[in-house]
This record gives sequence, structure tokens and C-alpha cells, in this order.
Amino acid sequence: MARVKGRGLKSVKDFEKEDDVVLEERTLQDWAKVADKEFRYHRVSTTKQEGTLGTQEKDVSDKSKSLLKIKGQAKRFSEQGSGKNNPDREQLSMMIEEAVAAKRKGKTPVIVMRDIQRIARDPYDIGFIYKYKPTLEDSLWSNDIPLISLNEQMVTGTKNYKSLTGDFLAPLFINLGGQEVATRTKQTRAAVAAAREKGILAGTPINLYPKSDLNPITTLDRLLREENLSNRRLAEITGRSPSWVRDTKFKFAEIRNKHPKGEAGFQEWLAIGDKVRNMEIEHGSRAGRGASKRMIAVGRMTSGYFARPWEFPAPTDEDIDEFFTNFKDYQPKRR
Repeated sequence: MARVKGRGLKSVKDFEKEDDVVLEERTLQDWAKVADKEFRYHRVSTTKQEGTLGTQEKDVSDKSKSLLKIKGQAKRFSEQGSGKNNPDREQLSMMIEEAVAAKRKGKTPVIVMRDIQRIARDPYDIGFIYKYKPTLEDSLWSNDIPLISLNEQMVTGTKNYKSLTGDFLAPLFINLGGQEVATRTKQTRAAVAAAREKGILAGTPINLYPKSDLNPITTLDRLLREENLSNRRLAEITGRSPSWVRDTKFKFAEIRNKHPKGEAGFQEWLAIGDKVRNMEIEHGSRAGRGASKRMIAVGRMTSGYFARPWEFPAPTDEDIDEFFTNFKDYQPKRR
């Protein structure tokens, strides 16, 4: 007797019987010929990757029609923001359930995707998802439903149909893809850290309202010091909305509380903002359509300070003039 992990005791004769069984090998082309039900799976791991899901769906559709030519209407399962390593995905679970149900009704289904990493980003996860989700009996592998990756032109083996190449390459491609993602993430974090050291913070620079007759930011600060007015009245005087007044008052309080210099740091922030606003009046906006490269450089290099003056050093007049004059030195580097 021998002990099989997770299965208890198993006799040597059972092993010998399994060794005597010669599985038929099926290639991607073989599966394309016999398949009569196509399930397509698309996945984008984050919600920030806008627009990529539609591109992925079109890519799979075009390549499947060209490479597989499976008759009938394909059923699509798509999910956005599923997470990098999450085997318990709603659409994935539904697809497995429907594919197995189709198999038990006499169909020959296949699972089609752009690349094998749509199923998993971790080589350990694909083994669980493919062979044990939701159970061994009800899994894709046990019901002879293969995974077909169009980019790699690869198919995985099933319980009764082997694919030596596919079973070898699938975890390899997943592992390589995971390393690539990890490398990109590390590079991005390093770039963000380096940018922060220079005073750069990603995002649109705060609006200093260069097109307004009055500077609403400094005007609001003056009114809050001199008069006890409602937010609605403050909004009328500054030409902004009551919600802007509320949010800006909160910003004022945040800077005063978090800045090491307290009130002096807040007043310094107002003064530097006024200087950059005057530059915008003379030379144009720091962001948006029509913004000059000089002013974009000023906006980029002061973005961290204006957003979080308690974390970033205050730019001096000489710094701001340097950003404006030698703007080419402060443009984003192209990779």
C-alpha cells in the first residue's frame, strides 16, 4: 500500500493500472475540430485599466475566428477589477459551472482566452482552478474541458487527453508573466519615489484660478480672518461654489495642522501659490490644452508642494525661475 497526499491509502496495483492507460494526445487543432461550444474568458485585474477589457474581447474574437473557427455563438465571461491573485472570481466560477453543464449535456466545450495569464497570475493557482474548482469531480480538467490560449497557441491537457507541451508551458508562461508584473511594479514604485524626492507628485496640479479677477484662495483666507460669513456668502464673494468653500477651508486647516511651521508654513504656501498664479496670468496655464512646456515644467516640479506642503520642501523664487527657464531639464524622461 502507498499513501497518496489527500487521497489516503492506494494499492500498488492501482498505480500499475494507471500506468497501463495510454492517454490520447490532442493538439489545439484537434480540439478546434471537435469543439462545438466555445466559452471565452476575459479579465482585467484592476479597475484603473480602463478601456483594456474591450480591446481584449475584440482581440480574442478576431483571433478565435481566425485560428479556431468553432461554429456557433461563443459565450463571453468578462470581469474587471478581479485582483491579481484571486481564484474565487464570480464570472470565472459561472463559466466553469456552465461549461461543465454543457459537457454533461453532450457538448464538447472549450475555454478560450487571449493568454494563459487571464486564468491565473500564479502557477499554483492555475492548478487549483483548473483541476479542483469547485471540486475535483466538477472541475474543467475532470470533465475534459481544455484551456486554449490564443497568444501562445497552446492547449492544456485534461483527464483523458494529454498535452505535454501545454501542461509544461502553461505554468511557465504564468510564472514569467508574474515576474514581469512584479518587475514593472517595482520599477513604478522606484520611479514614484525618485519623483517625490524631486518634488513631483502624480496628478493634475491644483487650480490657482489665473483666469479669475480675484485670487479666490487668498481672498477666502482674508475673509475668514476678517468676517464671520456663511459658506454661501463666502462662495458669492469668491465666485466659487459652497462646496468649494467647504473643501478649501478643510485644506487650510489640514495644512496648518500638518505643516511643521504651522501658520507660517500655511502663509508661505499662499505666497508661493500667488507667485505661480501670477506666472500663469502672464505665461498661461500649467496644465491642459495649450499649456506651454515652460509652465508645464513649473507645474510638474511644484506639484508635490502645492498638494502636500508638509511633506515637500517649499520651492524658492530661484527654483521656480529655474524650472521655467531650463524647462527641458524638467520634462518627463521618455522610456
